[in-house]
Amino acid sequence: MRVYQVQDLEDGLKTPMVVCLGVFDGVHLGHLRLINAAIELAKKSGYETLVHTYSPEPFYVLYPFQRQMELTNLQERLRLFEKSGVQHVAVSRFTKEMQHESGEQFFYEILLGKLNAKSIVVGFNHRFGYRGDTDVEKLGRLCEQNKIGLQVIAPVKTGSGELISSTAIRNALSKKDYALAEEMLGRPVDEKLMEHFAQCDQQ
Repeated sequence: MRVYQVQDLEDGLKTPMVVCLGVFDGVHLGHLRLINAAIELAKKSGYETLVHTYSPEPFYVLYPFQRQMELTNLQERLRLFEKSGVQHVAVSRFTKEMQHESGEQFFYEILLGKLNAKSIVVGFNHRFGYRGDTDVEKLGRLCEQNKIGLQVIAPVKTGSGELISSTAIRNALSKKDYALAEEMLGRPVDEKLMEHFAQCDQQ
């Protein structure tokens, strides 16, 4: 698996990509549904699969005085991406400057200009750009105008019907409902993560 720092890609990638968009904090079953869809689409189209993520996560730049428990650091995310079969990962360094870029600017400068996106896979509620100015509907229009494929993944839920999300996993971990957290993650909750959440509760 090849890993790129987006800011260092001066000329952009030459390989046509199916780009999977998200923050991917936790790399939970909802995220894996996106990634698997991108991998299948890439196989059918003859492209390669690329996951775009951020470091630091946007939350920590947008809300520097709010506390949020981190589910996976970048190295853990990269390990889980590789395990899932991803071929390429592009990491954007989220900054105050990037915070003020529009979604359209990100689409043209990053997705098309640097990542050579030929098709994009996103979750049903994904938004990006300044104040979330670009949702899946607007992204769909941009893709149509530029002859870029778009696949929107429906909500992924637990067996009991609860929406799988990073927020829901944090809530489960805070309540020490490790069974629910593991169901949403699709893997065991390791001791390091349990300790991390326990320490955050004590602060």
